[in-house]
Amino acid sequence: MAFQWVYSGSTVALQWLYSGSTVALQWLYSGFSVAFQWLYSGSTVALQWFYSSSTVALQWFYSGSTVALQWVYSGSTVALQWLYSGSTVDLERTKDER
Repeated sequence: MAFQWVYSGSTVALQWLYSGSTVALQWLYSGFSVAFQWLYSGSTVALQWFYSSSTVALQWFYSGSTVALQWVYSGSTVALQWLYSGSTVDLERTKDER
C-alpha cells in the first residue's frame, strides 16, 4: 500500500495505490486544471476526469472484451467517442458550434 501527497507552488497532488490486484487513485490540482484518475486492475477498469478552464474531459475504459467511452468539451467543440470490441462497435461524433 502506498500513499503520496505533493504540494509545490500551485500544484497539489494526491496519490493512493494498493497492490493486491492493483487499485489506484490519483487527484491533481494545478492552477486552473483539475484531474482525477481511478484504476482497478483485475481485468482492468479505468476512469479519468479532467477540467481545465474551458476544457472538460471524461474517459471510461473497461477491459474484459474492451469497452471505452470518451467525452470532451472544449470551447465550442464537443466530441464523443464510443468503442466496444466484442463484435466491434465504433462511434465518433464531433460538433463545432461556431
